[in-house]
Amino acid sequence: MGVSLLHDTDLVLWVTLFMGMGLTLFLYKIFSHEKWYSLLLSIRALVLFFLIILLLNPVLNFSSEKEQELHWAIFVDNSASIKYHKTPSIQAIQSGVQSFVDGLSEKNISYDLYQFADKIQKVNGPNLEGKGVTTNLGIVSERIKQDENNLAGAIIISDGLITEGKNPLREFHQLDFPIHTIGIGEGSELVDVAIQSIDVPTVVLKSDGVNVNVIVQSLGNISDRLSVSLFNNRQLLGSKHIRLSGLGSKKEINFRFRPKDIGKQNYEVRVSSVEDEINIQNNRQQFNILVLKERYKVALLTGSPNKNTAVLKRALNRNPRIQLDHFVRMTETQFRPGIKSFWETPYELIIFENYPIKPLTANFVRILGKKVLSNQAALFLISGPNQSNNSLKGITSILGVELEEFTLENNPVFWDFTHERWMDEFELPPLHQNMFITGQNDSSYTLAITEFERPLWIRNQHENIRTMVWTSPDMNTLYFLEQKLSQTHAFSTIWDQSISWLLKTGGEHENFFRLNKNRFQQGEMVQIAGNQPFIQSSEPKKNVMITVSHNLKEILMRDILFNIEEQRWMGEFRAPGPGEYQYSISFESEEEPIQKGLFQVLESQIELNQVYLNKKLLTSISNQTGGQYLPWDSRDSLMIKLHPKVRREFKANIIKFNESKFLLFIVIFLLCAEWIMRRRRGLS
Repeated sequence: MGVSLLHDTDLVLWVTLFMGMGLTLFLYKIFSHEKWYSLLLSIRALVLFFLIILLLNPVLNFSSEKEQELHWAIFVDNSASIKYHKTPSIQAIQSGVQSFVDGLSEKNISYDLYQFADKIQKVNGPNLEGKGVTTNLGIVSERIKQDENNLAGAIIISDGLITEGKNPLREFHQLDFPIHTIGIGEGSELVDVAIQSIDVPTVVLKSDGVNVNVIVQSLGNISDRLSVSLFNNRQLLGSKHIRLSGLGSKKEINFRFRPKDIGKQNYEVRVSSVEDEINIQNNRQQFNILVLKERYKVALLTGSPNKNTAVLKRALNRNPRIQLDHFVRMTETQFRPGIKSFWETPYELIIFENYPIKPLTANFVRILGKKVLSNQAALFLISGPNQSNNSLKGITSILGVELEEFTLENNPVFWDFTHERWMDEFELPPLHQNMFITGQNDSSYTLAITEFERPLWIRNQHENIRTMVWTSPDMNTLYFLEQKLSQTHAFSTIWDQSISWLLKTGGEHENFFRLNKNRFQQGEMVQIAGNQPFIQSSEPKKNVMITVSHNLKEILMRDILFNIEEQRWMGEFRAPGPGEYQYSISFESEEEPIQKGLFQVLESQIELNQVYLNKKLLTSISNQTGGQYLPWDSRDSLMIKLHPKVRREFKANIIKFNESKFLLFIVIFLLCAEWIMRRRRGLS
């Protein structure tokens, strides 16, 4: 214990204190015959004493010493790679670790035992299975730093391979205790050939040439001539030979081909194996491409040329993928050019523009319906100035709509989109409406409504037939507004969305998403890419989500972010445990998915891509922290260097009298007591 004073004048003040106390004793002797007066003087002397104490501010220091026992943190690698080392076996590792910790207990050395791979777990004793998906030494460094105040040091027993996470070397250089490392396995890599990546577009036109870039990586000492082949189902599209040499190398191989069929096409890249290869599952990788038609035949039937006709033709002709045939009604039965070619040509889309003007005959409707069904053609009716509800009688069943009796003066109506993505994006002019319809079934969807909540723009899909109806003759108004106001894109949006949906330019969906492969290893990174083909756009307002399920149970959900530079959505997640999984991709806040699919996860082989002893890394960790690297067979020599270790901690408690509320309370109490006694005795 020590006492210290705050000021340089402490000596003078202490002399004053003792003089005051001496004076008090002198007065006490003089007036000792008066007991009450003696008590009064004693109280005043105490008050004076405590006030001088507060003024001097002496500080009392109390210090104590405490010993804290430090322990060792032992981390044992439990990843899949440790099973594939020839020496030591996983059983030998387990028994060796148990013997090591038993030796620590005999020497009364405190320790904590951990097993790690992709995760870390504290255990009572070694229970090694080698089932860890990846090796993450970064989580070891994090655990050490969390507990560094209580550690005498750490011991890492591993092959030193890192297949996930950050390099731990940066995290260890500030530690003030040693990290010893014990190496497991052989010093040279085992032999393996793997397809590292495949870069290929998600969507192409049938007429386009497709580039497939494949990167093949070798591990271990390989000097073999290998064949790399590309297959479409079982058909060989091409094969190339490469030579990999050295302890590890990469080769990039390019294939180019032209798809023969449209739709979703499956492909596979295969690499020949080498002798004593530890993993042949990574010698094959599958991918798929959505192949679209390069040209679509579209028929435009105009009942009577009007202000919309030129606008619609211009919009159709600007799309290089559309081959347009325009038929103009001259009389009830005659068109220019002749309608015969219309019936003989298979069209993917038929557009009625200001047509029919009069109700169609039952025979015409029957033939038209047969043509639509046989060609799987889509229908798009755009209302014109010469049309009304009466014009649609007889054709409503084909369009998938029902007529609605609704009387409205020929005044402009205000309208808005019902689709959330388009809200507040456009300056919408008032439009006239001369048709009043509703959807015929549950598959109908209203895209825009008027202020009277009547459908303005509606679409319908029944089985594989898509139809759409636009009920205002003022579509040209949107076009001219767009030309006048560059920030307004109402016409382009309506037109592009309509044609894309009707022609199924995206297959079943207008957004294309693809996993980078169909088959993954457990723990491997699954990458998702998606785009809106042939349409340049700014960043979409809606986020895209991917949901992964296994046996109808949702196991994860991830965001897919839109990359403006790449003009596509991109996302990733780590493949779960082995099995077959379902995934669905949807826009945020929308229940209906825009795409579904399957993928397969195989038992983890990631660890097998690198199976050797990374002595360099383990030695660097030990050297950086003042520890020692030891091979597995020399691990017992480390035991000699380990002893119980404690840390002495000194604890100081400081008491400052001027900060004591209790002392202040005593002074106030004594002053009050003196005042009361003086008043009772009649003293001032």
